[in-house]
Amino acid sequence: MKLLTKVILSLVLGLSALTSYAQTKITGSVVDETDKTKLTNATVMLLHARDSILVDFTRANQDGKFTITNPDTSDYLLIISYPKFGDFFQEIATGSGDKNLGEITMQSAANLIEEVLITGKIPVVIKGDTVEYDASSFVTEKNAKVEDLLKVLPGISVDATGKITAQGKTVEKVLVDGEEFFGDDPKLVTRNIRSDMVDKVQVFEKKSEEAERTGVDDGQRIQTINVKLKEDAKNGMFGLLEGGGGLDDKSGYYRGKAAINKFKGSMKISAYGIASNDGTTDLDWREAEKFGVANDNVTMMDDGGIMITNSGGFLSNTNRGQPRAISSGLSFMNAWNEKKHKLNVNYKFGQAQNEVNTNTISQTPLQDGLSNSETDNQDISKSTGHRFNTKYDLAFDSLTTLTLRVAASRVQNENETHREGQSFKNNELQSEDIRDQQINSTNENFNYDASFTRKFAKEGRSINLKFTGNNGETNSDMYLNSSLKNVVNGTENIIDQFKDNTSKTSSIMAAATYTEPITKKINVALGYEFTNSKAHSVNSAYNKDDAGNYTDFDEEFSNDFNFNTVRNAANLSINYKAEKIEFNLTNNIRHDDLFQKNNFANSDLSRDYLTYNPRARFRYNISKAKSLNLSYNRSNNLPSLFQIQPLRQNEDQMNQYFGNESLKPSVANNYNLNYYWYDMMKDKGFYSGVGLTQTLDAIQTDVIIKPGLRRELYYVNSDKPMVNGYLYSGYNFTLIKKLQIKMDVGANASLNNYYNRIKDESDPANILDFSDNKNVSYNIDGQIGFQKSTTKGFDFYINFTPGYRVLKTTLNPELNSEGFTFGSWGRYTYNLPAKIQLTGEIDFEYEAATKSLPTDFSRFKFSPGIQKKFLKNESLIANFYVNDVFNQNVGFSRSQSGQAITQQRFNNISRYYMLRLTWEFTSMKGAE
Repeated sequence: MKLLTKVILSLVLGLSALTSYAQTKITGSVVDETDKTKLTNATVMLLHARDSILVDFTRANQDGKFTITNPDTSDYLLIISYPKFGDFFQEIATGSGDKNLGEITMQSAANLIEEVLITGKIPVVIKGDTVEYDASSFVTEKNAKVEDLLKVLPGISVDATGKITAQGKTVEKVLVDGEEFFGDDPKLVTRNIRSDMVDKVQVFEKKSEEAERTGVDDGQRIQTINVKLKEDAKNGMFGLLEGGGGLDDKSGYYRGKAAINKFKGSMKISAYGIASNDGTTDLDWREAEKFGVANDNVTMMDDGGIMITNSGGFLSNTNRGQPRAISSGLSFMNAWNEKKHKLNVNYKFGQAQNEVNTNTISQTPLQDGLSNSETDNQDISKSTGHRFNTKYDLAFDSLTTLTLRVAASRVQNENETHREGQSFKNNELQSEDIRDQQINSTNENFNYDASFTRKFAKEGRSINLKFTGNNGETNSDMYLNSSLKNVVNGTENIIDQFKDNTSKTSSIMAAATYTEPITKKINVALGYEFTNSKAHSVNSAYNKDDAGNYTDFDEEFSNDFNFNTVRNAANLSINYKAEKIEFNLTNNIRHDDLFQKNNFANSDLSRDYLTYNPRARFRYNISKAKSLNLSYNRSNNLPSLFQIQPLRQNEDQMNQYFGNESLKPSVANNYNLNYYWYDMMKDKGFYSGVGLTQTLDAIQTDVIIKPGLRRELYYVNSDKPMVNGYLYSGYNFTLIKKLQIKMDVGANASLNNYYNRIKDESDPANILDFSDNKNVSYNIDGQIGFQKSTTKGFDFYINFTPGYRVLKTTLNPELNSEGFTFGSWGRYTYNLPAKIQLTGEIDFEYEAATKSLPTDFSRFKFSPGIQKKFLKNESLIANFYVNDVFNQNVGFSRSQSGQAITQQRFNNISRYYMLRLTWEFTSMKGAE
């Protein structure tokens, strides 16, 4: 902590010293020459006279007055522009000092007859709701990418992960010339296209796909950036080759990557391949997987809505340990016949091998003490996956469209797991358990959907038909060998079984929605939905026979169930949209028929539910850059097959789950309120939000502690509400304008509050009754950050996040876990002569010791590097870096789940040395 204190103190003192630089001001007022009307929001820009590079800009206030900073270090050109008026130009010589231009009269373009106007590039233009930047007016390094260009544009910021924020909002989509570029991942554009290929950058809020299809504005917006390429840069090829290896015999770390992207007009082809074990596999995999249309899954929500999600990486064993992975993909996109037809096809392959070692400490409160356990788990895994996606769009005419999607995947997993654990009651050993598992599984999925939209001559009137389907199958076999020893009474239970499990699912959904405008501001939508879902699960367990073969069928731990659901739902939605106020009320009435059959017992169970699921959203647009949003959502969530039926399992002898056929749906009421404003000209903004979810009849688990601290968990509807909440706020602004140093401050809080019951039967001579247990966890933290991104000299980002975390239960409040937390993350780049850069990342994490977890955790990860660019176009980069210099990168987490407070430590990639070479090639004519 002493080192961190010195860093903070040095940074604060350094920033204070930087403010001492002298600056001068240019002031004036802008009016219409004809009638002296104040020209509010006129754009005022200061450019370098020698190269027209933008230095600073602002806008006139409501009185037409402006003030702009003059660094006074060279000659400048002041430009003032206003729509439909001629531009005003004024040269500002070095040493001018403070300058008051007085009243500046602007002449209407209609009155400019035969006058010669000076023409030039305007760095920033506001066209309605779109902000447009001229790329050539902003300085970036040679061979820089779009991401580097965005970092120097006013009102746009990019963090270390590539996340883009524009005008205070997160950018979710980046287009190239108005079209998706190899998918919808912003990083595919920002980290692959060179900035010198770009003509203009536009920032705007894109309407939702549903609003664009139907013509009915639902108020949903996606912050979007459109990169407009130079005309001679729209055809060509670019890509990279990258290879790196560890420089010592012990590490064995490596990274290899090859990618090629070719496009001509609307046709785009790409291919990539990655092989690595250096800890960047997961991030690079997510980026590369977006080389094509995302694998969107369409899911019917319990509240009657449709959720479209991206499945991300389909290999699940790369988040911890030291994964060794290879992945590759091929994508093709094209549009023809005036873009009436659009086709997007891609295929992906991935394979990952990993070994993860995890130590887990868990504690559960009892009426007369504490149950705690410690386990060590080793998991060796291999996953191999294939995935295919295609999307076809057909525009019959300007009013009629059809979209077809097909996706298929196959993932094969191989796992070997060894687990050893001990359980204690009040620090006295009660049981020991050992478990070995070998699992081979294959999962296959096939999804398809079609969406047809017809808009009519009357604006806002439309009909939308949708059909989706899914077929899935999972097959697995498992060898299970486990032992549970009760130390108190000296008994031991041994399981040696082979399990053969099969699960098949299928579902179809058909929906129709008709929208009718009542007035220009009000429209009504009426919809109907039918869903039929089927699931068949067969789990067969076999013990060894006398000959040592697994042929003895175990009825107790085998089952065969069918679980079918038929849903009929109706929706009535009312929408109101004006310039200042937007309102939506959706009424959803749903009827669900559930049917379950136990094929072994030849018994069945059926039930039906009629539920009302309303949604409401209110938005007040105070201005174009300031809004207040309020929403409410009520949803009824049905219990799952596992929660209803007594599907006995014995994989984990310490924890046995039991279904409850009397479970009711839980009802969640969700409330959200948020406020947002952003001043683009001053590049500052504020955001805040609060949310609360109250769940009635929440499905929880009551726990019975058996001898040896074995737990039986029973699903029940809680008679007390479960409450979850959050709070966030943030303010970002320019701290030192001349040096382009920005600052952000914020605060966050979260709350989880729920109930269950615990019954202690661990001592047969003293069996206790059920006791109510209230589980509460909350976290409060603040954040302060500083950043400078100019691509010149020293650039950096550093943040500090102090916080306080509480994990507690009411059964044993004296053993709750609560304590101070602190985190800090930073990066820096120092640009030296001879095309050399010094780089580095800092990651610090601290968690204080608590009463229940009496050891603190501290980790300081520092990864410095140095890189040099070669060749005339700087396309060859040599990079040497050290990951985790101090060898402290150990995985760590603390959490509360159910009634247990848990701490985990696991292996991660630590110190290694690597030299990496990257060659970025291009045949794009616009890349100068």
